[in-house]
Amino acid sequence: MELPSARNLLKSFQNKLKTLKIPIFSFSLQIIMSKTEKKHGFWFYFGRGMAGIGIALLLVVLFVYLSVPTYSFREPKPFSGEYLYNPYQDMNPDQWKKYHFHCHSRRYLGLTNGRKSKEETIDSVYQALGYDHYGISDYMGINTHGSEREDYIPAYEHGYGLFRKTHQICIGAEKVYWPDFPFMQNLNMKQHMINKLGERCRFVMPAHASFTKGYKVSDMVFLSNYHLLEVLNPYGNAFEHWDKALSNGHRVYALGDDDTHNISKASEVCHNLTMVNTESLDPESVYNALDLGLCYAVEFDNFFHYPMTLAEKVEQAHALPHLTRAQLVGDTLFVETSSPEMQEVQFIGQDGKVLKTEENVATALYVIQPEDHYVRTHINVNGLQHFYLNPVTRHTTPEPVDQQLDFVNQAQTYLYWFVYIVAFVALAWYLIKMAKAKKEENK
Repeated sequence: MELPSARNLLKSFQNKLKTLKIPIFSFSLQIIMSKTEKKHGFWFYFGRGMAGIGIALLLVVLFVYLSVPTYSFREPKPFSGEYLYNPYQDMNPDQWKKYHFHCHSRRYLGLTNGRKSKEETIDSVYQALGYDHYGISDYMGINTHGSEREDYIPAYEHGYGLFRKTHQICIGAEKVYWPDFPFMQNLNMKQHMINKLGERCRFVMPAHASFTKGYKVSDMVFLSNYHLLEVLNPYGNAFEHWDKALSNGHRVYALGDDDTHNISKASEVCHNLTMVNTESLDPESVYNALDLGLCYAVEFDNFFHYPMTLAEKVEQAHALPHLTRAQLVGDTLFVETSSPEMQEVQFIGQDGKVLKTEENVATALYVIQPEDHYVRTHINVNGLQHFYLNPVTRHTTPEPVDQQLDFVNQAQTYLYWFVYIVAFVALAWYLIKMAKAKKEENK
């Protein structure tokens, strides 16, 4: 059925885009609508309009990719120096609190796979488990549910990528940063995105780094300007990424999250969590603890081998042991938990090498050697729960100073932009020339 007003509708839409100051969309529609003076059916104009919008979106994505500056990277240096920094040295063992920063609610009509995760249901489940904080981190949107609570921390998951999920959890986010590289990202783009997100939130945390290889292990050699890494995620743990970052002198601390998409499934909740050592639930106190490394990641339930019902998880979560000591005495690290015995304790160093293992002990210890750049501790508490402590690191000063490897290479950036502009102008000139030639043929 033909609708004579279809063209008028498109013109109205084009004018509306102009008022919204989106000239690229208006321009694309103008191109699509050119030479269509004949009256056509609604679907003809609708198809042309959608094609124009598609072209405009592709141009926007192309602009995002080509406009990123070119970064160069200094050579990383492993931790070194006479001073040992231990994040747990002055901790209060009575101040551990259960935290969770990665959870999805139902948004965008369920397209983001938060199927049955209503905010009120999320509240009831995590409150029953005894969590002190359970952050909702929806895709590209800050969920304000619970903003009246003392523990509220604004957060969201950044990233559009579907096949290579190079995503980040933005903790303490001020606002959403909308640009992204949705199809593929090289090291240059990953560093640029970390830098831009870091300007708008307190912590940028690479999420599920090993999932779909969104972050390559080799990326962690050079990437800097982030302080937290989601080491525990049910879609794939990132121990290799963590050790690669630490081995190259990046002071990065581990978090564990559920990445919950369906709150009604027991296997998706209380799988991983983060213990934070803080006196209060005030966000600034929590940020300070995370910045100092006063936290550790917990694998609570490996549901692939030890599936538990929600009721069983509630019972065990309230009885979860906690770290009571991780103290340096001279160059000796002593580790204890509230459990009367730890099934196994591993001290891990450069390149993920196991330096020492102790079994069935109440206190584990390791004498840090001069050649140890860092030492992190993995505690198998009882065969089910595992603690991953943040590393003791070497520095040349009493307080750690973090290295920044990236810098914008201005010369290469301007050269590439010049080449892009020349190529675009040449393409536009060629298309205009072809259009004129075709017009002459039709005369």
